[in-house]
Amino acid sequence: MTTIRRCALTAGPFAVAAAAYAVVFSANRDRLPGRMATHFSLDGTADGFMSREAALWSGVGLIAGVAVLFVVLAAVATKDAGARVTAALGAATAALLGCPLIATVVADADAGVHDPAAARLPLWFLAVLLLLICAGTGALIRWLANAAPRREAASAAPSLPLAEGELAAWSRTVVTRALLLPAAAVTLGGLLATVFGPWQLGLPLFVLGLACAPIAAVRVTVDRRGLTVASTLLPRPRLAVPLDDIADAGSARIDAMGDFGGWGYRILPHRRGVVLRSGEALSVRTVKGREYVVTVDDATTAAALLNGLVARHAGERAPEC
Repeated sequence: MTTIRRCALTAGPFAVAAAAYAVVFSANRDRLPGRMATHFSLDGTADGFMSREAALWSGVGLIAGVAVLFVVLAAVATKDAGARVTAALGAATAALLGCPLIATVVADADAGVHDPAAARLPLWFLAVLLLLICAGTGALIRWLANAAPRREAASAAPSLPLAEGELAAWSRTVVTRALLLPAAAVTLGGLLATVFGPWQLGLPLFVLGLACAPIAAVRVTVDRRGLTVASTLLPRPRLAVPLDDIADAGSARIDAMGDFGGWGYRILPHRRGVVLRSGEALSVRTVKGREYVVTVDDATTAAALLNGLVARHAGERAPEC
């Protein structure tokens, strides 16, 4: 799949969402008040207002801004599977943006031109919409993951010999713009939408942006305790895999979108990942068959040290004859 085709596939749902919003807005323009209700409280009553022109262009601008973010993600995807997952997530996001905006226009049109405060947008509508979109997106991504070619297995790393009582540790800090910049953009967009638009749309985006920030920079450590991955900004989130649980370690090359469906802390069946970029990664397999993947430079050295620590730990626990 060419880059142009990837970008067009990803941008399509956003174009449809923006066009649908603009068409519904134009069709109801004569029924809309000069100042529209654009912000609603928990009970569905209007508590924030905006001029018609501002409501139209802020809605189209929000959709277009998020579309640019997803198109960039599709353009940098290194595998077709990653591009398909990006397109699926983009389609869900376009629906999550477009449907509430259209619902707001319909609510204002039903209230009439004289009393925008009479507009109502029930919370249950947005909750049902969110559940349907999330369920559909999850099913689509699962299908794409099953249809994708089988990933390459991690390369086994040699074991670094360690004498009894010898201390050794390895540590690297990983910072990713792929998470940091989108997190900042989503947080800012969510804040603006919460203040000036439908809070039901802006608040989830604001929370999502804040949740992504702590894992945009992490420190990966291998020492006598095992594997530890911790945020450099906050004490949590934190991933720890003790030596007792580790079977072996190796290195692998992964595609963030193709193998894990995105960046951040990823959860798949029997597989967990702290994925901050595509490329080299440390792969740790536990005695229960679960795999932990952490994208980090010099992963082969980390895996060799971890294998050496595991081997020495196993020898210390072995009963004497």
